[in-house]
Amino acid sequence: DRPVIEACGGTRPLSTYGMTVSIPKITANSTAATVAEGGDPTGTTAITSAYVNATVIKKAGFQRYSVELLDRSDPSFYEIMLQNLRDAYAQATDSYVVAQITAGGTQATAQDADSDGIIAFVSTESPAVYTATKRTAKSFVSGTSIWGLLMGATDTTGRPIYNAGNPMNNAGSAMPTSIRGNVLGLDYYVDPNMVSTSIDESAFIIDPRSIEIFESPALTLATNVPTTGEIEIMLYGYIAAQATFAGGLRRFNLT
Repeated sequence: DRPVIEACGGTRPLSTYGMTVSIPKITANSTAATVAEGGDPTGTTAITSAYVNATVIKKAGFQRYSVELLDRSDPSFYEIMLQNLRDAYAQATDSYVVAQITAGGTQATAQDADSDGIIAFVSTESPAVYTATKRTAKSFVSGTSIWGLLMGATDTTGRPIYNAGNPMNNAGSAMPTSIRGNVLGLDYYVDPNMVSTSIDESAFIIDPRSIEIFESPALTLATNVPTTGEIEIMLYGYIAAQATFAGGLRRFNLT
């Protein structure tokens, strides 16, 4: 699983060649005005645009194992080893996108790390996303500490706010049996690759169109070591991510 990447709408295919991806971006919107019949509209403002470049990087995992292990072990060993490499690749690429949001997003208004602070974070930063991008936020992503905070949040009578079966004032859903839920109307994702304590960058509010993520298929390369007969296998892929609208990526800021 790659929760942040899912929250950003997934990845787009990466082109075969080149080590950068040029992403077109509108930097200034056009304007419209009343124009008389046969009038000249050139007094209105035209669109201006630019390209944002994302650098393509390689993420790779490696394993060396003996020919005896390959020959004498259960056939499922190879698949288990590959799955372990796939898991490591998923973690590495997800952590990379977390770093891109941290570098290219907007620091939110400072809030406390408690239930009131989370409500204020969503109610303040979701409108800020719309103001900046003219699009609504879709996703709320957090590390495990904020997940625990949501599960433990209660009202003044001690009733759970998020972790409840049939609440009167349902603020969303955060359950110990799933890393997906809902926080105040935003799709919720728990990401173990984010910071694990309730500090700065421990939660993001995301408009998926404010970041572009391109990725190649994950590939494998196997070679033999002639002197020992060992086999080396590498699982690797290429990925490029770049924030295109800082205002559509809001980073939790601890008071």
